Amino acid sequence: MYRLQNDHLTVRFDAQGRLTWLENNRSGCGNVIDAPAADSFKLVFKRGDNWENAVFGRRQAYRVHQDGNRLDFSLDQVSTPTGSAKITITLSATLEDESLVFDAVVDNQDDALVTDFFYPQVGQIRSLAGGKMALLWPQQAGEKITDIGGYLKGLSQSADRKKSVSYTTKLEDNHTLSITYPGSASMAWMALTDRDQVLHLASYDQKCQACELLAEGTANSTVQLGFDRFAFVPAGKSWTAPSACLMLYTGSWHRGAERYRDWFDSWRPRYAKPQWIQDMTGYFLVINKQQYGHEMWPYDTLPELYAHAKAHGCDTLGLFGWYASGHDNQYPDLEVSRTLGGAVKLKKNIRAVQQAGGHVTLYVQGHLIDVQSDFYKNGGEQVTAKSIWGFPYTEQYNKAHDSSYLRRFTRKTFAIACPSCPEWQVLMRDKADFVARFGPDGVLYDQIGGVAPYPCFDETHPHQDGNPALAMSQGRVALLRTIQERTKAHHAEFGFMSEHITDVYAAYLDGLHGINSLPGEPGERGADPARGATLNYPELFRFCFPDAVITVRNKFPTIAPRMANYAFTFGFRLEMEIRYRRDCEDLGADRWPAWREYAAAVTQLRLRYRPILFRGTFLDDRLFNNGNPKIIAKATRYQNLLAVTCWNDNPDDQPLMLDVPGYRFREWAFIDKVRPDLPHQLAAGQIGLALYKEEEHVRAEK
Repeated sequence: MYRLQNDHLTVRFDAQGRLTWLENNRSGCGNVIDAPAADSFKLVFKRGDNWENAVFGRRQAYRVHQDGNRLDFSLDQVSTPTGSAKITITLSATLEDESLVFDAVVDNQDDALVTDFFYPQVGQIRSLAGGKMALLWPQQAGEKITDIGGYLKGLSQSADRKKSVSYTTKLEDNHTLSITYPGSASMAWMALTDRDQVLHLASYDQKCQACELLAEGTANSTVQLGFDRFAFVPAGKSWTAPSACLMLYTGSWHRGAERYRDWFDSWRPRYAKPQWIQDMTGYFLVINKQQYGHEMWPYDTLPELYAHAKAHGCDTLGLFGWYASGHDNQYPDLEVSRTLGGAVKLKKNIRAVQQAGGHVTLYVQGHLIDVQSDFYKNGGEQVTAKSIWGFPYTEQYNKAHDSSYLRRFTRKTFAIACPSCPEWQVLMRDKADFVARFGPDGVLYDQIGGVAPYPCFDETHPHQDGNPALAMSQGRVALLRTIQERTKAHHAEFGFMSEHITDVYAAYLDGLHGINSLPGEPGERGADPARGATLNYPELFRFCFPDAVITVRNKFPTIAPRMANYAFTFGFRLEMEIRYRRDCEDLGADRWPAWREYAAAVTQLRLRYRPILFRGTFLDDRLFNNGNPKIIAKATRYQNLLAVTCWNDNPDDQPLMLDVPGYRFREWAFIDKVRPDLPHQLAAGQIGLALYKEEEHVRAEK
């Protein structure tokens, strides 16, 4: 055994480089490693026609060197079930204050291509403090999976029950959650929590090379965390893996999140957001013309649409399908629709909305290329991202609503653009110029704020470092930077938005058309934490990147009260979508007047505190104490003011117990009134805001 120790942590490794002991010296909880992971690492490489040569850490013989609080485990070559390969690996673990830092170098001197590198692998962990652990998981805005050990075990058992009896080999008795970064994973960190103990694992990679976050469960309810790096190390090349930082400490998950945020903030770019986006109350998404040709909203209906938007508490029209081909059709070939009214009417009615106090964005697709478009047929295939088989990756989208035939048999096929291609970057830059001709307040480029980080194998593309796994992340960074700068060349208030929530891409965007930003089930946060449920937990991303302006993802032609309450509490912007014929009918009939009035009232409440709620810093539950966890309470600070938004998302009345040290209470606001004192309780489904001002002596001490 090899041991590293300081005031914070005691760690031990075996001769195979597996972490066997992990102890927070300040907690008294002892070792949290129930059993080591099966392998310290796993590596997969391509040789010849075989893409899946697997190297398992437990089958290797290491040289071990210790220098103070650093351990190196080295291999001169690796062994596979079918032979050896000339791939040199050094695994390193260094104890730095309260962090255990994992590093690695892979030197490929074989006639091979290293594709996957699973490292580090931390586990197996049953408990941190004797209770049921929860997993904090950066799926878009964030999720919390309670009793993660039992949850993963249940998934494994469910999978076992579905296995065919004709199988002659037993599958693994585990189940793994995985999400790719940058993509469906909005950040490259995850954490286990148990009472006051936190295990935080993060990847620190400024290039944001494609990888997977992994949480693996076993039959005995333990959990193993790790990363799979899409390394793509070619023959004759050496690759240094991004550092991974493990922290085990007593306190809140926010401390590990702050460490990740501070690292990220040390290098991410800063762009001033247009004030209208910073202050946006809601996004009213409309499809003017659908994929199959149905025209729903001609250009001269834009003032009518804005009136509907304003009645629901929204101040921005997001026009999708405003072009001749209709939504999700013929990308990237966009033309103004003559049948919807032509360019003159489009400009005139956008201006009418602006004169009425509203804002308008026009849609551009930045990720998909219609394989039937003239662009694709005339050389566009050259800029598509290619799989290992040499063909473009494809996605299919169908916007049929009433026809089963259309829905089942006419899915449109789109190839995926490789954003590393300069030609694509120039085309997307020029689309901003095209959109600006019609006088909108901004442009939304769909999907480029996230989606899967497809590795591109087209060697004619200028991928950074020649690495397929950087094609999307670094190509998209270059694309986003180009568009951000181009939009501001038109004027500083010209907005740039996209879809999805991802830290590295959000840095270049003025606003995010959110995804998976949903309120979850009523009262779910007050339920039994040991029942293994997946909870929406948006405070993960909101705490780390509070400057991101994000809409909720509400695909309905109305805003339900719980959606409005959720947006209010967590600082999201409202959103509603008018996408289909029936949506248009429902909107015109004012089918949900009470909900419309409630959403507008929530907006009025927010506008009363606009400087704080729209320009302040989301702090989650920092700076105050919430005596009743069944009340969802979140703090936002602006200068010397602190607003605590509160929501009783329960079927019964709940006591309100807030304590804000260092701040003096100013007022409490309900939807329809303001009072000078804090109420004793909130009714079921009720929201409100407590306003505090920082005490002068506290400010003086800072």
